[in-house]
Amino acid sequence: MGIPVQSHFLKIVLVLVSAAGGATASAAGPVDYAKRIKPILAAHCYACHGALKQESGLRLDTGVLVRKGGESGPVVIPRQPEKSPLLERLRTDDASLRMPPEGKGQPLKPEQVRLLVEWIRQGAVSPDDEAPQADPKAHWAFRAPARQPVDLSAESYNRIDDFVAAGLRKRGVKRLPEASAVTLLRRVYLDLVGVPPTMSEQAEFAADTAPGAYERVVDRLLESPRYGERWGRHWMDVWRYSDWYGRRKVPDSLNSYGQSGGGGLDHSLGQNDKSYDRMIVEMLAADEVAGDDDENLVATGLSFATSIAGITTRG
Repeated sequence: MGIPVQSHFLKIVLVLVSAAGGATASAAGPVDYAKRIKPILAAHCYACHGALKQESGLRLDTGVLVRKGGESGPVVIPRQPEKSPLLERLRTDDASLRMPPEGKGQPLKPEQVRLLVEWIRQGAVSPDDEAPQADPKAHWAFRAPARQPVDLSAESYNRIDDFVAAGLRKRGVKRLPEASAVTLLRRVYLDLVGVPPTMSEQAEFAADTAPGAYERVVDRLLESPRYGERWGRHWMDVWRYSDWYGRRKVPDSLNSYGQSGGGGLDHSLGQNDKSYDRMIVEMLAADEVAGDDDENLVATGLSFATSIAGITTRG
């Protein structure tokens, strides 16, 4: 009876040995740099050795740069992990030398270090066409404003049209014919005051054949109280304004002050000589900056209304 038991035991051992051998063979297979190595370097090394910062002149955001090294020379010696300074810094017990430094990232896990060792042993191979991280400082938001060259077109009505025309030409799109005067009038009315022009306003515009007729319409609409009413509602949405009169059984005697804040906003938008930043300052602190100017003091009514209604505005 002992022989079958021993035979069964030997079979189990052989299965375990085969499984272990398969795992070892799998681990010794080609290490995919893009899937296994680059994510490790990105998570633990780019903060100090990436596009924004290159301590000791070392960048690790591409395989080519990893092999190139920094001011002190190469940090990876292909096929010689035991001679690669990068691994020494990752595995050292000296906290002053270990990478990443304390407080600047989590230490690598043992299995991550083993992957790096195997990658280096296999030659530290990486794609030839790998692109480095883009320099965050190169983003347009950090560049000084500058006039961009634009191909001038005889068809353009203004500089904005030049940009549009250049984009259309680049994409091979044919430009639409110029809109009729009535269409332009309708568009500007809807944009600025939210309603189409009346028949009499259309007739008045058609009768004005002097140069600058369209510009005069724009100026007139910008000076109209309806312009403040039309665009004031967008600012009221930002300010979370609403008429809450009647939400309780008792009279909301102070609601009129909140409503006056909305009216003050419409008034501010109707003042062509008032900037947006000044309007916002008055909405936040007119009682501090407007003195005894009642027309501007009412701007704080919006803050009052939202505080009474229990609304918190967020940027």
